[in-house]
Amino acid sequence: MRTAIIIAGALALATCLTVRLDAQNYRYEAEASQRTGVQIASSIPGYSGTGYVTGFDNTSDKVTWQVDVPNGLYEMWVGYRSQYGQKGYDFHVDGEAGSGMFDQSNVFKADRAGLFNLQNPTNTFSIEYGWGYYDLDYVEFRPFTPPTLAPVSPQLVDEQANARTKFLMNYLTDIYGEKTLSGQQHEVSQNLSFPGQSYLNKSVGLVPAIRGSDFIEYSPSRRQFGSNPRNETEQTIAWAQQTGGVVSMMWHWNAPANLINQSGGKEWWRGFYSDATTFNLPGALANPAGNDYQLLLRDIDAIAVELQKFEDAGVPVVWRPLHEAQGGWFWWGAHGPDTFKQLWNLTYDRLTEYHGLHNLIWEFTSSSAEGNFRDWYPGDNVVDMIGLDIYTDPSASMSGQWYDMVEEYDGRKMIALSETGTLPNPDVMDQWGIDWSYFSPWSGSFVNAFTSQQLQATLGHEDVITLNELPMMPWNLAAPRNGDFNDDGIVDGADFLLWQRELGQSGALTADGNGDGVVDADDLAIWREQFGQLAGGAGGQATVLEPATGLLAGIFGGIIALCSRRSRR
Repeated sequence: MRTAIIIAGALALATCLTVRLDAQNYRYEAEASQRTGVQIASSIPGYSGTGYVTGFDNTSDKVTWQVDVPNGLYEMWVGYRSQYGQKGYDFHVDGEAGSGMFDQSNVFKADRAGLFNLQNPTNTFSIEYGWGYYDLDYVEFRPFTPPTLAPVSPQLVDEQANARTKFLMNYLTDIYGEKTLSGQQHEVSQNLSFPGQSYLNKSVGLVPAIRGSDFIEYSPSRRQFGSNPRNETEQTIAWAQQTGGVVSMMWHWNAPANLINQSGGKEWWRGFYSDATTFNLPGALANPAGNDYQLLLRDIDAIAVELQKFEDAGVPVVWRPLHEAQGGWFWWGAHGPDTFKQLWNLTYDRLTEYHGLHNLIWEFTSSSAEGNFRDWYPGDNVVDMIGLDIYTDPSASMSGQWYDMVEEYDGRKMIALSETGTLPNPDVMDQWGIDWSYFSPWSGSFVNAFTSQQLQATLGHEDVITLNELPMMPWNLAAPRNGDFNDDGIVDGADFLLWQRELGQSGALTADGNGDGVVDADDLAIWREQFGQLAGGAGGQATVLEPATGLLAGIFGGIIALCSRRSRR
């Protein structure tokens, strides 16, 4: 009898727990909503409740609920069926607007729309037309607790990455999950200051930590039509050296050939769009001996010239080529993920192996975290970080896209908001545990639409880093001279050996103690001044044995001889 009672009690408790767990999720059926332009159906099995809503074939079509969801943080999931392919949808939740994407599915399934903080006595939410032509089953709110972001290794995919690029990567990974760098896309090739005066007026002098720029006008097929970059490369380098800011570069790559060049949206200067060129990328990649393949190399080589200028100046680059391929609107993404990944690998090998560029942090930029986005990923061995380009309503938290990417890349790669049409709200980011590595709004009408209040609230937030809050970067011309060439914290004989190996070379070199782009006697003088001190030459003696006087004399005698031999060449 006692055993039976215990079992019965356990079953009752299990039943109670099941009911309580179920009660934590709040599901609202589409057939119980207020409907505009759509109708209830039940002919396709697999739906929740007593039916589903169909007939989204007009831009005004939508369904709306007015209910009372207990206050709290929730994920919103949308039950749907999208038999005609991938379809976009729009939504509103208590005044916050956003959009999502339904994957193609002949059966009913669910999509996570985003994260919401529901606090109103009555909650109003709706699913709206978007692209239309899908079936809607329900909306469900599931309680949510933001997870902790895993740390990311600073190891770069380029094993020969130079010291300054490693320095930047170490800095980015150190602050990842704690702070977010502010950025802004420059209005390129127009000889404009960065940021513009209007921006500075609104921000009360606060300057973004990252300058985003574009090699668009360096594309050979644009230069053939007289395009003028107006020294965008040199101006970007000068900004980095004068301010110590971080540089992010992209490339709207005009197709190498076969530009349609017709009015009405297919002009030569729109040659990076898929519909403005007939360039056969799969055919070019399949025939390395062919002319089109050589044109691909010609174009990559042209950009290598510009990237080399950054390396020679000692400026690392957050490099995000071939962006938004998944969308298909750019020619490098118009032929599917396999062709795109071939081009990515060709670009990586050509720049890193052939041209020997070792100042790049390779950022793969996705247009969304929807559909088959994993198929487009080039691989951990050729990607350092992930960028997400999001253009949405200013009220959107972008939380759904963030956590879709976190689920895929957490602990492997940092995630950045590489392009956006709006300013992220740092308070909302805190609320949801959203920790973009950096954010970079687009230029022109997008940034011009920001109010003073928005800019100051975002840039002035304690978790957002502006230019004045960056550490002293080694490419900053005002950076102190440093004889600790190998960054081990001590100025010693190992640093001298590095100087000896790099003497006479130019570029972003470890033994370039004064940051002037060349390793010479001036750097040796810095090393000699700081020998035996802690890194930075602060004057504190390192806990290492001083070399014997004779040994030190021998070192300098060797130096004199070495310099003499070099000077006679």
